[in-house]
Amino acid sequence: MSESHTKLEELPFSFQGVEEKYGSLIDAEELCPGVYYASARLLERYTFLVAQYMVVTASSPAISPEARAYGAPLPDGALIFEANDYYDKGQHVVRYEAHKYLADHGLPLPEAESLLGDRVFGMEVCPEYFGQLPVPTDTPWGPPLRHDRLGNGLYWLETEHAGWVLALAYPIREDLMFHTRVFAALMPTDRERGLDNTFGYCFYPFEVSCIPLFELLEYGERDWADKIDIAALKNAILKFYPDYLKPDLYERQNPPSIAATPGAGTDFYRFPA
Repeated sequence: MSESHTKLEELPFSFQGVEEKYGSLIDAEELCPGVYYASARLLERYTFLVAQYMVVTASSPAISPEARAYGAPLPDGALIFEANDYYDKGQHVVRYEAHKYLADHGLPLPEAESLLGDRVFGMEVCPEYFGQLPVPTDTPWGPPLRHDRLGNGLYWLETEHAGWVLALAYPIREDLMFHTRVFAALMPTDRERGLDNTFGYCFYPFEVSCIPLFELLEYGERDWADKIDIAALKNAILKFYPDYLKPDLYERQNPPSIAATPGAGTDFYRFPA
């Protein structure tokens, strides 16, 4: 079942009475029975802003009670789910269940969508529903001997042939610069089929891992930041990858300014004994 636009007057829901909160409904596409993508123009003084939602009718056969709990009620009994920010949890749950309904009924998913992709991104945003991003069971240097959790989808793996390596899940990889993605090691299957199809992990040996960790810390707050010795991390970049700071290498006008910290060393993470 492909997405189809529905005339507003024929929709089984409306924003009447809640326009102040959600805006004025301007468009809707049906994803599967009773599940819609909806767009609304916000308050008149913000007419250039359009908000995105998912709406689920009370009678939709596709969406479970567990998923419905993420929504907010509309006056007509439908549920609305914010879909303006990647971290709006409910949209991931509803999208996955709608796609699963299509797949279970032999109907095609929208172009470039997959249940695997839904689950992987859902694990990052909504682990209480999808579960956490799993610890990899293999690496380009063989199966891990043990692991140490840095964050959801971010694991240190001890390997026989490469020591401790950083495993970084696909959704987290999206936060890295292109060149940093490129020099990651991949599993053969991910390399052959393409990581954008398999949604697998990227792997970085310890000395290389200072670059992705620095970028992840630089471009957002991380709940694992206090596990990293920032001074030692910067020392590691200066020692192992001084070219990282050159503007022409990463095609950026203003590369980060990193100063050495004498005495801090380069051991930026304390591994278990």
